[in-house]
Amino acid sequence: IELVLTEFIRKTPVVPFRTLLGWFIPERRRANAASKSLNALSIKIMNEYRAKETTIEGTIIKLIMESDGAFPTDDEKGAQLLGLLIAGRDTTAHSIAFVLIELAKNPNEQSKLRESLSQISPENWATSEHLHRVLKEGMRLNPVALSIRETGRDILTSKNELIPKGSLCVMHQLMLFRDPNVFSDPNVFAPSRWEEPTREMMSSFHPFSLGKQNCVGQSLARAEVYGIVARVCSEFELSVGEEGIVDHTLTRKAVGARLRARKVCRELGLDGATRNT
Repeated sequence: IELVLTEFIRKTPVVPFRTLLGWFIPERRRANAASKSLNALSIKIMNEYRAKETTIEGTIIKLIMESDGAFPTDDEKGAQLLGLLIAGRDTTAHSIAFVLIELAKNPNEQSKLRESLSQISPENWATSEHLHRVLKEGMRLNPVALSIRETGRDILTSKNELIPKGSLCVMHQLMLFRDPNVFSDPNVFAPSRWEEPTREMMSSFHPFSLGKQNCVGQSLARAEVYGIVARVCSEFELSVGEEGIVDHTLTRKAVGARLRARKVCRELGLDGATRNT
């Protein structure tokens, strides 16, 4: 996947001659081979689905395979399946990693979250307002995904620069989420900023994008981030072993970071909530 995205999203739009001279460029040849493998994978997925005698209602693959109006051809169905595979590639894991790293770097915030979670039963952790603020701040400080769009019309920027129709635009939310005109101390991990967010903060924070092309897997991603961060923080005290570096290739991710985890003793109260000791 990384070979394909790097070649066709980052390099070819900038250097179009790579399309004409592809067979003379080893990276392009490898990307073409990888693209064919991905297409073969989508065909295999569709064939296996069609071979099933019974299917499960409400699944994404069923919606795609049986939506002939939205996806009339196998090529379009396969492209949608691959889009889901690519869009969800490691993004949730990177988001969780960044949140845990920020909590490890900010032990006071980590303690506050653990104390908040200890006041309610685990099945209700997702209702914790403190958990919501921590996750918002973690995703604001470290958004992982790029937004890639093709312009549907000519666009004139505020500097009178023309973006022609059909242009491939790659935008990163990092600049918006750390805009000092919207977020005070934008490079600081401060979950408390979400206790009384301004209108500008709320309108600027959309980690899963907006519109009809927003993240189709955001409900699953939220459930995973909420569940994993709450469970880890409630049971372990985290500290930083190695900070590592932040890599911006395709997705923003922490590379080489290492956290130390110390088990926290927990007691179960009569109300079903946990108490840390």
